[in-house]
Amino acid sequence: MPLLLAFVCGLTVLGFARTAPAADTDPRPELGSQRQTEQAAPAQSGIDYRFALVGELPPELRQLFDEVSQLEDLRERRPATPAALRGRVDAEIRRFEAALKSEGYYAFTLSSEIDTERSPTEVKIAVAPGEQFVLADYVIVYRPSEPLPPGDERRIPRMPADLDLELGMPARAAPLQAAEGRLLWLLPRSGYPYATIAQTRYQADHARSELTATVTVEPGPRVFFGALSVEGLDEVEEDYIRELSAWREGELWDARTLRELRNRVAATDLFETVLLDYPDTPPDAEGPVPVTLTLRERPHRTIGVGAAVTSGEEIARAKVSWEHRNFLGNGESLRLEAIGSFLRQEARATLRRPKFLRLDQALIARTSFLREESDAFDETTAAASLGIERSIGENWTVALDTAIEFSEQTDSFGTDRFTLVGLPGSVAYDTRDDLLDPTRGVHITFGAAPWISVGERESQFLVGETSAATYWSPFESNWVTFAGRARLGALFLEETSSVPASRRFYSGGGGSVRGYEFRAIGPQDEDGDPEGGRSVAEIGIEARLRLTDTIGIVPFLDGGQVYEDALPDSDFDWQWAAGLGLRYDLGIGPLRLDVAVPLNPRNDDDSFEFYLSIGQAF
Repeated sequence: MPLLLAFVCGLTVLGFARTAPAADTDPRPELGSQRQTEQAAPAQSGIDYRFALVGELPPELRQLFDEVSQLEDLRERRPATPAALRGRVDAEIRRFEAALKSEGYYAFTLSSEIDTERSPTEVKIAVAPGEQFVLADYVIVYRPSEPLPPGDERRIPRMPADLDLELGMPARAAPLQAAEGRLLWLLPRSGYPYATIAQTRYQADHARSELTATVTVEPGPRVFFGALSVEGLDEVEEDYIRELSAWREGELWDARTLRELRNRVAATDLFETVLLDYPDTPPDAEGPVPVTLTLRERPHRTIGVGAAVTSGEEIARAKVSWEHRNFLGNGESLRLEAIGSFLRQEARATLRRPKFLRLDQALIARTSFLREESDAFDETTAAASLGIERSIGENWTVALDTAIEFSEQTDSFGTDRFTLVGLPGSVAYDTRDDLLDPTRGVHITFGAAPWISVGERESQFLVGETSAATYWSPFESNWVTFAGRARLGALFLEETSSVPASRRFYSGGGGSVRGYEFRAIGPQDEDGDPEGGRSVAEIGIEARLRLTDTIGIVPFLDGGQVYEDALPDSDFDWQWAAGLGLRYDLGIGPLRLDVAVPLNPRNDDDSFEFYLSIGQAF
């Protein structure tokens, strides 16, 4: 329960006894802190005392008193004089008063007693909370006149329910204060950005143990969106920003429109600063209000490098990238990448055109050339694709591509040339709070791709794959994060030998089942080399424990299998591995070192594998 501080109220002081008033009562906490700063007394000097709280309190109120109390915490810093001790006790009573009102207790009685005849001095505070008050009514008064309804789904708050209040609920301070904030949150969504709360009055009825609230609101004039000015552009075209803003001059003012505009502009990753501003002073009458969008561009070109090291077949991998995020002046991004390892060398380019036909849709063109020589297969491939990607709501993304590949591949079934034409599609749901080091959220992808092979080995097949990852941090400090992932894939309509080796399923390695070599899990030929399969199933779980702000350890368990059939076998003959990882926070993401040991190794499996890279395993 949060610490709620002192409240504005009228109190009658009679000696050292305090009783809640019967007049107007304001349960809202004042800003600031009630904690007292005292000069530490010299060691072994001053008044030694013992403190006791006397009274029947509900458990939640007792817990709140324990949170706000300071008398016991300050006991080692002895007050120098009886007057200083009295000051401490009075401050403690004020903290208890605030705590009682924050929970809706207004008919309380607080009294204190200081017995200096005893050694150590005895300090007692007696509390009788009385009944908890309930909210009898919450009246919203607009002056000088009520706002006009906007005429659509937006609404002007008039009833307690509009502010998430329910008559008869305990008259706690937190929801009453939140109601005022909700008032000033709803009105700017309905044409009233200059609304203010002029007065709030709380009346306590002690005979009925009820509280009535009356909130007076000055809504100001109803206004509309005026002209949009754009300032601060350098290389980015203003027409692009105006198209992105979808600004509708003359539309009724809605704070949500401004928030959505800011998010769209910030999401382009072209600007360091995105500010929306409008005049502080409201117009004299209903009318348009101009808005200024102030931008500061960030560097549009970046160079990135990455590397990974493993004890498996790949040994080491390096990656270099160059990106221009405003390639043609309208937010187009061009990304060039080169990836090299002992197994695989690849060059690829991606051009992304945002706002293609609609604001939430992008046109994406990709091309790549790769060469691979591994135990599973050798491959030389040139590929290209053109597709669209659309955002649906805040967390959903759908994509559809047309793709073509030209390749020559050699595997245990021989050497063939393929021309693949496909229509890959995917749906993704992503609520992760961080891409490199998530602590909360989920990431789920569903993909399906029909392919036609027209070459020396003709075939038609369908590939489907689903992956999911979830992250949960039970504590606010994120010192421990539990993470889990699952993968399920299947290939239909053709046998393994009829499908290009690069389109089959494999498992094993740093991004899969750690503890086994790259692609080593699943069917093998007579030489012990991976053949790939028509289905795959994997799971992984981790406990990411932070030891310091920069260092953490990660115990993990991985398991999976690749099958010759389109559906996994029911005997659950998976390969399992367990391990321990070390993480070091680099600021941009964690440096990862994982060491994994197979739990049920086969004859050719190594006793352990290690992996070194940037970013979490999933």
